[in-house]
Amino acid sequence: MVPKNLIGHVLVPLQSLREISEENYRTEIKKYDDHPKRKELPQRVIKKLNCPQSEVLHFSPIHPHLMFKGLKSIFPEWNYSSKYFEIPIQRIEGLPAIKFDMNVTGSYVFGEDEPEEMFEWVTPQNYEILREIPVEAIEFYQQWRDRGERGAPAMARIPHVMVRGEVDINGCRVIDWKSPI
Repeated sequence: MVPKNLIGHVLVPLQSLREISEENYRTEIKKYDDHPKRKELPQRVIKKLNCPQSEVLHFSPIHPHLMFKGLKSIFPEWNYSSKYFEIPIQRIEGLPAIKFDMNVTGSYVFGEDEPEEMFEWVTPQNYEILREIPVEAIEFYQQWRDRGERGAPAMARIPHVMVRGEVDINGCRVIDWKSPI
């Protein structure tokens, strides 16, 4: 996702952002205040990368419009704007990167230790773009709707690519998730 107050042309992990701009750090860290277990996420260690989540960047291997359509299918009134960078997989070559797929075991519980099989190393050679939103994401959105919510976290139940390091976004295309593929 394109940060609201982007400084420069390099995406940096939360921990590095704190050193660059305390104000931007405070803005970004607030998103973890929406759930008691999410509050702990920045300090949770990702074993495969041997670092806390605050030292990684999170990416999605799915076109943002598919997330938007998935949310609209459950929340017809959903109309929030969001923009995303289209970052070629080659930009992370040489950086430690993993795919985190919480749907692999069929029993993911948010906030609990994730089993090893939910993580796999990512390289430009084994990277795959998702062509449709996972059924588990749609089910998650529906659960939120059934609870009376007016929206849900777009990335929930969608595999993440976590990269340890910084990524140059210079020249990357920006996609509005409302724009069809």
